[in-house]
This record gives sequence, structure tokens and C-alpha cells, in this order.
Amino acid sequence: MAELTVGILCGLGSAVTWAMISILVQALSSRFTPAGINALRSTVGGLLVLMVAGAAGYGGEIIRMPLWAALSLWLSTIIGYASGDTLFFLGMQHLGVTRAHTLSMVHPLLSTIAGVVLLHEPLTISRAGGILLVLGGLLLIITGQGESGAGASGAHRRGIRLILVAAVSWSVAAVLLKRPLQVVSVMAATGIRGPVGGLLLWFTPWARGTWRTALGSRGREMIRLASICVLSAASSLLFTVGVKYGGVAIGTVLATTSPLFTIPLEIVVLRRHPSRRTIVGAAVSVLGIVLMS
Repeated sequence: MAELTVGILCGLGSAVTWAMISILVQALSSRFTPAGINALRSTVGGLLVLMVAGAAGYGGEIIRMPLWAALSLWLSTIIGYASGDTLFFLGMQHLGVTRAHTLSMVHPLLSTIAGVVLLHEPLTISRAGGILLVLGGLLLIITGQGESGAGASGAHRRGIRLILVAAVSWSVAAVLLKRPLQVVSVMAATGIRGPVGGLLLWFTPWARGTWRTALGSRGREMIRLASICVLSAASSLLFTVGVKYGGVAIGTVLATTSPLFTIPLEIVVLRRHPSRRTIVGAAVSVLGIVLMS
């Protein structure tokens, strides 16, 4: 199988797992804070990947990894995983799952515009059309009324700001990830970066009490927590492979197609029906992202 094909498939896989994680996090939002559940999934999921990497024979590569590569991977994790994901989960509480995922697609849009303006990349007809479609889809999301159960307009604006900051964080993290992947394997890179974000979040006041709440969970809640941790490990690995073999642009773009998967999941799992405006905005934005790539 060609490397580009592997990158594309893993990018899409990352989108699917990210959609599933978001749905499960939303289902647990009444019991856990965004920082707490992100600390839990980052730590447990990261340790799972680290153990798999060690068992697969990548322990030596992790130990011998250049310091600059390790620092770059850790910084990428802190910016994208610890900060970006936490802000996204917090914004998702104000906007709903599908609307938050659609709005987060601003980060490949910003990357494309920066490439055209700052790096003088060619502005083709399809790319220009894609930019307009994404802007149109995001406009539908931003100007529309909140979904059922959403908060007041102040919370709506707060959610938008949080998602936009998260999107910028993810873009920076993806760029920091690219160079180390040119000198280390995907498994070693994912193994060393996994637990760092979670360990950092445990030192924040927003994660206090998370372990106690998690240990007191039973039944369906425990299954959801375990699923989030396993899916987080898979999502991190899939995204890293997508960036390595598909490139930063393609890997990031495909990872942002998650709104197509959150819509049916939100309906089936959370019993919430996104508005027509949200569904149309998500579809239009994803089409625009495809054209931009």
C-alpha cells in the first residue's frame, strides 16, 4: 500500500476516533471537568501507547531519541493535546458536539490561507472555492441559534472563542510534529509524547478529584471511561501516522472531517438532533476542506 494511501486512511481513522471520543466526553460532562477527563484519557491512553511501543521493540529508539526531537514532541503534545483538547471540550459544552467540531475546522482553513499569503503557494480555483465554502459553513454555525439545551448568547460566544483558540493550538502542534517524524518512527514518537499532556494537567486545579470520581464509577460510566482511554491511544497513533505519511496539510485536513461522523453519533448516542443549519454548515465546510486539499 502506498504511503500516501496509508496517511489518508489513518487521517480518516483519526477523525472517526476523535468523533467517538467527543461524544463519550459529552456524555460524561456532568461528572467530569474537561481538564479532568482530558488528564485521565491522556495519561492512561498515553501509557497504553508507551507500553505497546516498548513491547514492540521501540524502547531503545525512545531512549536514544535526540533531545531536540523529544522536546519538540513534548511541546506539540502540551500545546495540542493538553491545551487544545481541553479548550475544545470546554467549548463543546457551550456549543454542542457537531457545532464545535464544524467550527474547529477553522484551523486547516487558517493553514491554507497562511500558505497562500505568507508562503506564496498557488491559489487555484478549487482552493479558492474551498475557502469560500468553509467560510460559508462556519458562518452558518456562528450566526445560527444554539442547539436545544445550549446556553445563552454569552455562553455561545464563549464557546466560539474557546474553539477558535483550540484550533490555533492544533495547527501549531501539527507543525511541531512534522520535523521529529523525519528522524524517529511513528510508534516511538507517539509513545514518548503520549503521557506528557496528561501529567501536566494533573498539576492544574481543574483536574482535582478526577481520580476519585473515576474510581467510584460503575457500569456504563466505567465502560465509557475505558473506551475514551483506548480510543485516545488509537487516535493519537492514527493522527501521527497520518501526518507522517500524508503530510501536515492532508493529515490535518482529514482529521477535521469528524463532523460527518459526529452527526449520526450525536443522534444515536446522545439522543440530540443537530439543527438543519448545523448539518448543512458541517457538510458545506467538509466539502470546502476537501477542495482545499
